[in-house]
Amino acid sequence: MRSQLINAVRGVFRALRKEMSAYVPLIEVRISRDAILHNFNVFKGLSDKVSVAPVLKSNAYGHGLVEVARVLDGERPPFFCVDSFFEALILRNEGIRSPILIIGYTPIENVIEQKLGNVAFGIVSLVDLERLAKRVHSRTSIHLKIDTGMHRHGIMPGEINEAVRIVRSDPHLELEGVYSHLADADMANSTLTESQITEWNTAAKTIRSAIPSVRYFHLSATSGSAYTPNIDANVMRLGIGLYGITFGQHKLDVRPALEMRTRITSLRTVRTGGAIGYNATHVAKHGLLVASIPVGYAEGVDRRLSDKGMVSIRGELCPILGRVSMNITSIDVTNVPDVALDDEVVVISKNPGDPHSLQGIAERCGTIPYEIMVHIPLQLRRVVV
Repeated sequence: MRSQLINAVRGVFRALRKEMSAYVPLIEVRISRDAILHNFNVFKGLSDKVSVAPVLKSNAYGHGLVEVARVLDGERPPFFCVDSFFEALILRNEGIRSPILIIGYTPIENVIEQKLGNVAFGIVSLVDLERLAKRVHSRTSIHLKIDTGMHRHGIMPGEINEAVRIVRSDPHLELEGVYSHLADADMANSTLTESQITEWNTAAKTIRSAIPSVRYFHLSATSGSAYTPNIDANVMRLGIGLYGITFGQHKLDVRPALEMRTRITSLRTVRTGGAIGYNATHVAKHGLLVASIPVGYAEGVDRRLSDKGMVSIRGELCPILGRVSMNITSIDVTNVPDVALDDEVVVISKNPGDPHSLQGIAERCGTIPYEIMVHIPLQLRRVVV
């Protein structure tokens, strides 16, 4: 009864907050509900023995932590994966009910004092497991991370027996799951991946034998799901594939879910020889019609796109001119018929073949789509469409 009352009060405050903060945004990040659900179901269909746990860390890879969680909350995933206690707190405060696993490091103080329901904590070293066992005073769900060869976090294979002993001897610790992470799964015929899977399968067998009540074993993320038949696991963590991007061996029918749109806020004619933007890095070789749009590197338009990126208006590609500024980017709209103020501009396209798709932008910047996605700032409005 108390939790229902708290949730009702929170709901009222959320509605009031939404009403009081209503405004017309200059920039809108549109998230496709259908694409998110489609991608989730594509990976669910890979195996009837392996459940799919959506990864919502880093603001759902830039797509909106709460927005994506709301789309998937009714799909009954085994759990949502987040990186931090802060992200778990946001989800619970926003009424998300699915189980949550915090896969990143959580300070022991937060683990033992937390009041969130149905949240499990990743334990990433034997030292932290020992520290937790000494201080925990109530039932606490944990997932033990095993270092199978990536050498970032995790209990070493030689420490597994001691970890099992600690868990079995402490009535407050509930070992809900065991997990690890593949370092090289996006590469075909990776010997490192084969080695990690072998190490993992041995560890999973040892822990399952010692503690049969463990519910979840999960190793692979999006790329690693191609190895599902070889992995002793009943869950896979779906990260970037959930948002419509895959790498390596996967040739799956996934659909990009994100699109960023803004509007033209200024139009001007620049004559031959006129310089555009900071440091005059672009000089017009002929007369140009130049538009300004209210997005720059503070809004996620990577500065490496200066003089080589693209946006689009009414399906017409428009080159970025000169340096990308903090909050403004100049574009060439000379070839857009009847272009006008307030015309809609697609800054990030959801068509993977476009030069201003996440994949296309990443290629032009010499990086990976992950980096482009997570640099879309929190303050931009996400709208599920």
